[in-house]
Amino acid sequence: MPADPNKLSQFWQELKRRRVIHVIIVYATAAFVIIELVGNVYETLNLPVWTPALTLIILAIGFPIALIFSWIFDVTPEGIEKTKPAKEIQKGERLRTPNGWRIATYVSGVIIIVLLTLNLFANRRSRVEIDESLEKSVAVLPFENWSYEEEFSHLGNAIANEIITELYKIKEFRVLSHTSTMQYAGSKKTIPIIGEELGANYIIEGIVERQDNKVNIHVQVIRAKNEDHIWADEFEGEWKDIFKIQDDIALQVAYELKAVLSASEKEKIEAIPTDNLEAYNYYLRGNDFFWHSYEEQDYSIAINMYQKSIELDSHFALAYVMLAKSQISMYWFHHDRSMDRLIWGKEALDAAFEIDPDLIDAYLALGNYYYYGFLDYEKALEQYNIVMSLSPNNSESPYMMACVYRRKGEWQKAKDLFTQAFNDDPRNDRAYNAAETHFLMGEHDEAINLINQAINLNPDYTSLYIMKADAYLKWEGNTGNARKTLDEAALILNPTSYPAYIEKVVLLNIYEGKYQEAINFLKNTNFEAVQPQFYYHPKSLLFAWIYDLMGDKTKAVHYYDLSRIDLEARISDYPDDSRLYSSLGISYAGLGQREQAIRAGKKGLELLPVAKEAYRGVYRLGDLARIYVMVGEHGLALEQLDTLLSIPGVLSAKLLRLDPIWKPLWDHPEFIRLTEKYAIK
Repeated sequence: MPADPNKLSQFWQELKRRRVIHVIIVYATAAFVIIELVGNVYETLNLPVWTPALTLIILAIGFPIALIFSWIFDVTPEGIEKTKPAKEIQKGERLRTPNGWRIATYVSGVIIIVLLTLNLFANRRSRVEIDESLEKSVAVLPFENWSYEEEFSHLGNAIANEIITELYKIKEFRVLSHTSTMQYAGSKKTIPIIGEELGANYIIEGIVERQDNKVNIHVQVIRAKNEDHIWADEFEGEWKDIFKIQDDIALQVAYELKAVLSASEKEKIEAIPTDNLEAYNYYLRGNDFFWHSYEEQDYSIAINMYQKSIELDSHFALAYVMLAKSQISMYWFHHDRSMDRLIWGKEALDAAFEIDPDLIDAYLALGNYYYYGFLDYEKALEQYNIVMSLSPNNSESPYMMACVYRRKGEWQKAKDLFTQAFNDDPRNDRAYNAAETHFLMGEHDEAINLINQAINLNPDYTSLYIMKADAYLKWEGNTGNARKTLDEAALILNPTSYPAYIEKVVLLNIYEGKYQEAINFLKNTNFEAVQPQFYYHPKSLLFAWIYDLMGDKTKAVHYYDLSRIDLEARISDYPDDSRLYSSLGISYAGLGQREQAIRAGKKGLELLPVAKEAYRGVYRLGDLARIYVMVGEHGLALEQLDTLLSIPGVLSAKLLRLDPIWKPLWDHPEFIRLTEKYAIK
């Protein structure tokens, strides 16, 4: 039955009389303004991402309440009064709408029209203002993880890393690596600052939440310079659809940034790495540990995860690649120098290539196999060049090539490539290696500048402070700024658990003649040896040096002998480790065993000569020079020092004058000539 038009008209008039229409207009305007305001400021104020949604819910709940109150009550000059029913209004009585209500209604209407217009044009403008001439440099920050279960705690980093991997396949993009962006997990830095530090024009943020087999991923793309939100969307589905979800995200990012994808690029993005979701879960967990640190424990757990992944899917090529990288890293970082690690790594790579002969990550890992395992520079470079041809925007390849050229002694090539790698992907380890190359080449100002940039990127990286202290020692020949640098590190982190930092503090005390302070400091530490890739110094050897300089020969001999016993045992396990022979030679020299000392020092240099390894070989040459000084062969020592001062390395004429190890040479005419000759280096 059709509604009575008279009743509808009467109802409309009653709504107007009770100011309900005015309240609707004013409430809608206020709500519109509040929503716009919250949407624009919640990120700046570091409010939770659900703040806009909560605001909308509260306003929606408030709307019917406002309507009910407006029907029952009225605001009059006398205050809030209950609205009279229509039947109580006397005939001919006119109810006037107060001017305040009229003005508020008209102003609200204008505001709504203006805001709608601005939003309409703003949305249109955001779609067309993507500057296609602007480099499509993209940084994917670690996602927030809203998953409750502990077993899903790795998903924030894992999903972000997987999206990085997908975006790598788009040639128009320059994608910052996972190791560059992971340092911004939980960072309070603003998007413009992060974009500037990373050299990225676009930042991708996200939230991932998994509950049982359901997964929800919220992603947004932001222009870094002005924090314009270019695009945001939410992707929901079953965990079994995770590959399609990740593909959809990558493809949508490409569309929003107006990247043109070739058919092969789209095909690579949509390729499914494994059909076994449990295998994929183990793979993601393995990645979380692999990228966590360079420590043995993390690599061991990663290896276990990848092996479980492969047991579940023997055709999972990426799992084989990451297993290979973990095995090779165990060898390279001296956690296990047995050939088994390299054999297992190569077997995993062979399996990966058999599954996918064009897998870029496999070529990169094969380059690392030849480089890390055998210092076979030409074969390593061949693999890295293949990566460059398959993926021109891959930032890992030029970085690894820089490392190889530095080991080869081609310093200018190394410096140029490190600079390129750092500019392409300004992450902490690249800043460190670029700075170290300038340091070794004697370019002080450039080195200090890059070290400071690296500290700004990651102030918790102890090695940066140690290198900065070394730079000051090398060029200033005193301990002033070096000690300030180490004190700065002590204020920021806990470096006393880091053996290389402990050793540097001990050396500063030695250089300042504070031998007893060095002994006391060393006694209060707990470590077995200082063992970077360049040398192996047992704690007992440090004690021996100090007591030797103090003139306490009894204690010096005791500790030199403890060092000898330790090193001889290690050599029986690792007979090809050049570091052990050099330190053993120093121990023999301290014990007065001249022939054995020289023989061990030469063996260390034979295993790692400068011609084979320009980066680490200088340490073997320096240790041999030190052995010659200790056994009284000053002429031979000076020959080694002449060579060392003429090539890139850690020594300088000023440092030789500071370190009392070289004191027996200080008055030698040839030493004076050398320090004057190389005074500016």
